[in-house]
Amino acid sequence: MNDVTSAIIASSILTIILAFIQISADSRSTDVRGVLTLSFAFYILVMIIGNVITTLLSASIIDNYVIKKDDNNEIKQLFFIGPIWIWYSFFGVFGFEVIIQKINITFFNQGVLCINDWLTKAKKAATAATLEKIVKLDFENTPKLAKQLVETKDTNAIHTFALTKLGSDRYTAVVASIDGNPKIDVDQYLSYLLSEQFPDEVNAEIKAK
Repeated sequence: MNDVTSAIIASSILTIILAFIQISADSRSTDVRGVLTLSFAFYILVMIIGNVITTLLSASIIDNYVIKKDDNNEIKQLFFIGPIWIWYSFFGVFGFEVIIQKINITFFNQGVLCINDWLTKAKKAATAATLEKIVKLDFENTPKLAKQLVETKDTNAIHTFALTKLGSDRYTAVVASIDGNPKIDVDQYLSYLLSEQFPDEVNAEIKAK
């Protein structure tokens, strides 16, 4: 595998990582499933295309102006430390970030090619899709967590956990509001409420059985 191919693979991997970090940060999601959407895939595709182009450009500039080669086309002097493909991909990925801020072609005073705008829209779409998927996942996950909590904890444990998480006043109010209603199972109700509002803590409590 030559240096250019290695650089393209490295820049693509780095692009995916950076895109995942960006969308996760914007959506405030730590769930990988929430980030993986079609809009996210499109955003990555656009970013990879741009980064590959700038990686090829950086490879050409480095080969022609930065390094020296002997008569056999072997590198004779290199001003960078480490494999050259790392620097191809590094300047390719972060060079693209600079380029997208600068390129804006207009026609009769109308913007027809503004890469930054395109990427911003793709990023917003990916973030919106992630938020929508997170809501859907939470809606599907809550009943499952509640069921697991009821199955792994007895009544006393559930009430103690609810008292700790909800606080004394709120716990008392919740229990009082459903007490005496034969259609509502107190343990299941508390488990659902806890799973809806404290999913991470409930999951930890289940695993700590």
